[in-house]
Amino acid sequence: MKRPMFASIGPFFLNESRCERLSMKVIPLNCNHCSAPLEVAAKAKFVTCGFCKTRLSIQQTGSTYSTEVLEDLKEATEQIARDVEAIKHSATIERLDRQWERDRMSHMVTNKHGQHSLPTKGGAMVVGGMVVGFGILWTVIATGISTAASSMGAPGVFRIIPMVFPLFGVLFVGFGIFNIVSMLKKSEAYESRHRDYMQKRRELVSKQRQLDDDS
Repeated sequence: MKRPMFASIGPFFLNESRCERLSMKVIPLNCNHCSAPLEVAAKAKFVTCGFCKTRLSIQQTGSTYSTEVLEDLKEATEQIARDVEAIKHSATIERLDRQWERDRMSHMVTNKHGQHSLPTKGGAMVVGGMVVGFGILWTVIATGISTAASSMGAPGVFRIIPMVFPLFGVLFVGFGIFNIVSMLKKSEAYESRHRDYMQKRRELVSKQRQLDDDS
């Protein structure tokens, strides 16, 4: 039977496991919650205060040791996570705004004077209506001239030329209708994109406000 090993310290005798505990480096600390004195093994990462029963984390900075209440660390970590999330949301809003500005520019229409503007249903009806109205007026006048030329017994070539003029009016009417349809489609596409942008932005801003309130 193996005899236990003992170490002698003065008049006392200690077994081997007790010697190992005595040889372990112990650091004096104070509880960060109640300031009670603590003796903790240097390699320990956590300890429970024997006085207030608070769970503590052991922090080491160089050769200096200190304790930190785990709940405080948890709260600080959660606060950092909320701050990071708020920064990410702010960056997302800025990125969405930049993307929308590019989309907005792509929907711009240019008039004959080189001026840029956003397509609107009202503008489409006004511009297209003017072209259609001009085409109808042209057709009516040209038809009247053609009829008058025919009734006056003008030579064949002079009767044919006035008959061609009303066709230009028909072309104007067709172009005006095409312009109205095209502008209406562009206007609807722009409004749809704008609604999507505003909805996404409202959601992000609402989330951002919640994060700010939590902070």
